[in-house]
Amino acid sequence: MQIRTFIMLGLSIMSLFGALNGCGPDVDPRVSDTAPVVYQYAIEGMHCQNCVDAITDKAMHTDGVVDCRVNLKEKSAIVAMRDDTVEPQVKTGIEKLGFTVTMIPKTTSTNAAKAGAAATSAPASNAASDSAPSQPK
Repeated sequence: MQIRTFIMLGLSIMSLFGALNGCGPDVDPRVSDTAPVVYQYAIEGMHCQNCVDAITDKAMHTDGVVDCRVNLKEKSAIVAMRDDTVEPQVKTGIEKLGFTVTMIPKTTSTNAAKAGAAATSAPASNAASDSAPSQPK
């Protein structure tokens, strides 16, 4: 009787391992081997943190979106997606919330980022010389 119980237990354990084979952490559908496609949008109608949260939530719950950064001050959003096919769904989803969404062309956003970096670095060097303590007379 003990041998039969031992064999049944062994078969149960083997079945369990067979069923678990290939299991593990779920594969995150947002992770891809390719670089994400990034779009920048101008969003009119945002006026508070609730607007930012609603837009972020809508974008992040769109299948294929890997990241979303919404800036209330600039009234803009940067959304990273697995591929180009997701973009219309993101734009439509945000528009359904009641906002006006305009895609900012990639060349403009790249040039703006370069111009912004140049503009930020110039005052920083002046600020350092302006903040130097004055010599007592």
